[in-house]
Amino acid sequence: MRKGSILFVTLCIAVVIMGMGTQKTKTENLETGVSSYPATRPVVADQVTSRSINPTRGSNGENVTGGAVVQKHFTINKGYGHIELTMENYSSRAVSISLTHNYTGKVYFSREIPGMGALTWRNFEQGYEIGLRGGDYTLQWSGGGSEVNGKFNGRTSSSVAEFTIQ
Repeated sequence: MRKGSILFVTLCIAVVIMGMGTQKTKTENLETGVSSYPATRPVVADQVTSRSINPTRGSNGENVTGGAVVQKHFTINKGYGHIELTMENYSSRAVSISLTHNYTGKVYFSREIPGMGALTWRNFEQGYEIGLRGGDYTLQWSGGGSEVNGKFNGRTSSSVAEFTIQ
């Protein structure tokens, strides 16, 4: 029993050390002196291998259900502000949805999705060609007195080209 515990602790320490040893590969253009990191950097807090948006707090990730107003929170890492959100309304009633940057209070969009409808929002198609700023965001769903029932998915990138290559 004691040997099993020691082995488990040793494996845990090895995993932590290996995780601390990984680092971003930096490239530098010798002519311009500009440094950059590759576009494979994780783009959402707590997500190591995916560019999908997942909530940083709240329940069950992408499902949006509950009362008349439901908020979902997520983070966009600095430099990865090109964003695509797909939102689906499973309710028979319309819902209003807004996306707000928590620190500045800037509302990037406020739209209505009809009952049983869907909406895909991309920053670069809506006047935000250079991307959204990094930080914490709130995606708020309001059912106008009716319960919210929907789902959202999202992804971010450092380049618009990643959205056009499908």
